[in-house]
Amino acid sequence: MSAFVRTVLGDVDPETLGPTSGHDHLLVFPSACSDLPARILLDDYDRTREEVLRFRRRGGGGVVELSPFGAGRHPLLLEKLSVETGIRIVASTGFHKAGFYRDAFWAFGASTAQIADLFTGEIERGMFEFDPLDPFARRSGVRAGAIKIATDENGLTEYYRRVFDAGALAHARTGAPIFTHTELSKGGLEQADHLIGLGVRASSVVIGHMDRVIDLAANLEIAGRGVFLAYDTIARFKYHSDEEEAGLIEAMVKEGFGDRILLGMDSTKGRFLSYGGEFGLDYIVRDFCGLLGKRGISQEQVRSMLVENPRAALTMRAA
Repeated sequence: MSAFVRTVLGDVDPETLGPTSGHDHLLVFPSACSDLPARILLDDYDRTREEVLRFRRRGGGGVVELSPFGAGRHPLLLEKLSVETGIRIVASTGFHKAGFYRDAFWAFGASTAQIADLFTGEIERGMFEFDPLDPFARRSGVRAGAIKIATDENGLTEYYRRVFDAGALAHARTGAPIFTHTELSKGGLEQADHLIGLGVRASSVVIGHMDRVIDLAANLEIAGRGVFLAYDTIARFKYHSDEEEAGLIEAMVKEGFGDRILLGMDSTKGRFLSYGGEFGLDYIVRDFCGLLGKRGISQEQVRSMLVENPRAALTMRAA
């Protein structure tokens, strides 16, 4: 297979990837090296399975699971979840923003080369298994299909530059796509330009949270670089309404950038129905797409955001 998407069950033809959440979390456990707030933990397999099955029944096909190395990720349970639900799951190597880790986290003292080797190994050989005390305890055979990297409000500091440089190296070796975290939609242009400047294929870059702050001009400038934008603040009303979210998407579509958008929920415990939260993993396909339709966005344009764009962003090619 010359072009493929790397899922937790192996490499698949991109054409088999159905409607996909372009940024989500399915299983997140507490661990000694991470400092994650309780609200983002998703540590009950059965409840997560119930949530994913609900998404599947609504027509969902895939999830990009962006819980990275050392932050409660559980590759073996993601593999089991994919088998039991039929959902294509793309798991990630990489790192969260620094604030999600404890001071002794390995990456803070690692070189660019060491970080790149970690990312590459998790893509080519398999992700390290979940261990609450030692993130390097055992390697699984479940391979990552994406690289998650981040900056915070300080932008590309010396540490984050090492991580981004390592992500670019791992991309050059493997072809794996890079998904980023921006802090309140800030720094996306800096991230895109830095990665592209290092030779990363623009169509393999997804700049995250670019809808957290509604800024059409910034989104247009970044999309003009040829990268994808993740709109993953849907139903996060502390930032803005879904009407405002839909308005941003409508404007982007009118400007010709509907083919640059991925949709996601960036879910937490408070957002999964199975954990007693609101909305559900199926909210986009169940409700939000109807709101887009009322804005005059066609079914074909919605399909692009849910199916065609994730396929393009996630596609890797054999060397």
